[in-house]
Amino acid sequence: MARDAARGRRRRWRRRLVAVLVVVLVATVAGAGARRRGDASRGDDDGTDGTHDDSGRIADGRPTTTATRRGDDGRRPRARPWMWSRTRRRGWSGEEGRGRRYWATTRADARRRDAVRDAFRECLTAYVTYASGHDELAPASRRGVDDFGGVDTTLADALDTMFIMGMKKEFAEGLGRLKAETSGFRALINGEVDRDVSVFETNIRVLGGLLAAHDLSGDGDALELAESFAARLSAAFDTPSGVPKSFVNVKTGKSFTLQWTGGKSILADFGSMHLEWATLSARTKNPVYEAHTGHVFEQIARARRNSGAPVGLFPHLYDTDAGKFAGGTVTFGALGDSFYEYLIKCWRSLADLKDAPLWREMFDDAVAAMTAANMTREWKREGDDVYLALSPIGSTYTMEHLACFAPGMLVLGGAEAPTKALAEEYVELARKIARTCVAMYDSQPSGLAPDHVKLVPSPSSPSMNVIDGKNIQRPETVESLFYLYRKTGEEQFRDQAWKIFQSMKAAYSVPGSGWQGVRDVRQSPAQGDDKMQSFFLAETLKYLYLIFSDSDEMHLDEWVFNTEAHPFRITKTRAKSDG
Repeated sequence: MARDAARGRRRRWRRRLVAVLVVVLVATVAGAGARRRGDASRGDDDGTDGTHDDSGRIADGRPTTTATRRGDDGRRPRARPWMWSRTRRRGWSGEEGRGRRYWATTRADARRRDAVRDAFRECLTAYVTYASGHDELAPASRRGVDDFGGVDTTLADALDTMFIMGMKKEFAEGLGRLKAETSGFRALINGEVDRDVSVFETNIRVLGGLLAAHDLSGDGDALELAESFAARLSAAFDTPSGVPKSFVNVKTGKSFTLQWTGGKSILADFGSMHLEWATLSARTKNPVYEAHTGHVFEQIARARRNSGAPVGLFPHLYDTDAGKFAGGTVTFGALGDSFYEYLIKCWRSLADLKDAPLWREMFDDAVAAMTAANMTREWKREGDDVYLALSPIGSTYTMEHLACFAPGMLVLGGAEAPTKALAEEYVELARKIARTCVAMYDSQPSGLAPDHVKLVPSPSSPSMNVIDGKNIQRPETVESLFYLYRKTGEEQFRDQAWKIFQSMKAAYSVPGSGWQGVRDVRQSPAQGDDKMQSFFLAETLKYLYLIFSDSDEMHLDEWVFNTEAHPFRITKTRAKSDG
């Protein structure tokens, strides 16, 4: 009897123990599930409420710290259920893509990244030594040249590259030179000099550079300079239609257009300003700047079905008096390019963007029209790899290097495309166009791309003929390789960028005097053009540096690059994914 009683007590204790264990297990699983869903009712051990949005920010707006992404040794922590709510969930792609990572996770290639930084430092030192106070450097003749008003354009253009590359001393010195009361830039924004400037070029280079300097460093004076400069450009919008003319005198406020346009404004000029001006309004809390360029978008959108081009596309000339498009080339190259780029960049990045769905719709319509109007044509095939030319309407199988920005634009368009299928279509189209861009470099003895080519399709021996053989240090191909690498993590894109950089180094470098473009890529060694473009420091070297950097460096869900590669913080918030 005693033994039976003891056995009964043991059975009852075992049942109670099992019950307790079941309760604990259920509670643990439920808690982990709540944390995976970002349930605000449960807290994490970092003191936050555990909720994150898709931009990688905690829901109260504070940035997620590096410590939540990596362990102390710099490596990503091993996945554990209780850590899920503290992991960045970036780049969910539309309704069809929630729960998927869009951007790849990659490590830095320090050796190649640092080689690019060394090249940038060499170029910057030469500019400061021989061209300080001027817009750009002529390396071979060691002198400054002024094409943008004589306002230290290279300095303003390169500030954010210095900051990103960790050159904080040079950044502070450069910004200090622009701030100085005796600087040429101060004289310009104070209206003390009688000078005409390009609204588009100074907008993307100078205004964009100052806004990026502010967003990166928090420097309030940089923002003040940006607003003062925009105020000088604002006179260009004083037209019957409100669409700006291409040039403005910063002292008199008189605006005008280029003679060859017949008094018309150019789509890529007036259509590529909203990202900067809306950002300026957001930072200064002054809505007037965004109102200017928002009205321009409304004028363009109103004409999208009667512009004289296929729906989704636009000719490059606009009559600012009559308020309508006035013919011209339909192209993703010069005169049209960055307008289409800004459709997707504004939509992805700006909080409170007026008519936001229309910006996305117009971008998707533009890409659809690009293919429907046969602007993309196959000219070469190697195994399964298709090479596409991207040509203006009416100019079959010609392609400008400028059009090589399009693969990067398409990759961005896929990041939050309405469907997974459309996202995949955009990335595949980007790959096919980018192959042609890389081939433009590989086909020449100098290893550099010509500015304009004619592509000759043939089943057995396709070829590429040079229309314009100059190379002026353009960034578009390395820009697109950067986006493709950030999307896919495929090393082929890094290798292609490195090969291009090596060709640039061999052909561009003027020892002790900076780097210059070349007159004809068909020659090796090529003759220099004695011009170091400001965008070489702002764009080309920046994208090369970033392609070899860690994928968290200037992450594309946190930063948007304007068409001069100046980064602005993304202010658009995204609905949380269910993971």
